[in-house]
Amino acid sequence: MQKDILTTNNLKVHFTQKGQVVKALDGVDIFLREGITTSLAGESGCGKTTLARAILRFYRPNQGNIYFKDKDITHKSNEKLIRKNIQIVFQNPFSSVDPRFTVLKTLKEALMVFRNVSDGEAEDIIIETLKEVELSSDILHRYPHQLSGGQVQRVCIGRALINKPPLVILDEPTSSLDITTASKIIELLNKLQDHLGVTFLFISHNLRVLRKISDYCFIMYYGKIVEHGPKDLVYKNPLHPYTKLLIEASYYKLKHIPEPTISASGCPFKERCPSRMAECDNECPMKEFEPGHFVFCHIYK
Repeated sequence: MQKDILTTNNLKVHFTQKGQVVKALDGVDIFLREGITTSLAGESGCGKTTLARAILRFYRPNQGNIYFKDKDITHKSNEKLIRKNIQIVFQNPFSSVDPRFTVLKTLKEALMVFRNVSDGEAEDIIIETLKEVELSSDILHRYPHQLSGGQVQRVCIGRALINKPPLVILDEPTSSLDITTASKIIELLNKLQDHLGVTFLFISHNLRVLRKISDYCFIMYYGKIVEHGPKDLVYKNPLHPYTKLLIEASYYKLKHIPEPTISASGCPFKERCPSRMAECDNECPMKEFEPGHFVFCHIYK
């Protein structure tokens, strides 16, 4: 059984907007197992990117802890450890790179943060990295505007992997790409994981995409994990009404999707839920419905 490379414990991140407290993360517990792809799914605004940014210490948690290989990395003093071991690939590749930098300079800058090598050694490492992401060394001296979106995203993936971090967060890395290019990026990520043994946290709202790459799934709704389990269990037997809605929205054109709302207490999904009961006004513990498959819902008593 794989070890957990990263875990969060009761993680809370709250913001104040116009005098109101927004609970972006409201007690999130997740675990990422070494060498596999864990997906985090949910609608825009549910807290997925906030979780990624909290792990990378872009946001300071109000409460809870983050552990990397059993080491508490919640605090700022661990920033160098985090940067060396955890990298991220963002949604929009063109906004993720400096338009004034060539591919060579972009990758060299990332490489030299943690490794002291000569220019010749650096170029050899960069060329090898480009091969790993299926790009030719012919693009070394090109600028982002001279590349396609898919090529720039491959450069961003190469930048994240150039120092061989054990964990990479992929925040909607295919959502700005066309379907064909996105599929090729998914294929590339699967190959890289097999080759490098890297752990991925893949964030998306689209369960159709996640099904192609995930090994384990977490479903998030307004700052809470409402279901999690191995991919096959979650897709073949979705339990939470919200998971079912996400799957339907990803695979079918729904005539009516209830507007997202959030409740002050109890289940955050209750205002949209077709199976709402009186018990939904109360907090619900995470329950193991079947071996390895957990759900946050009063339906499953």
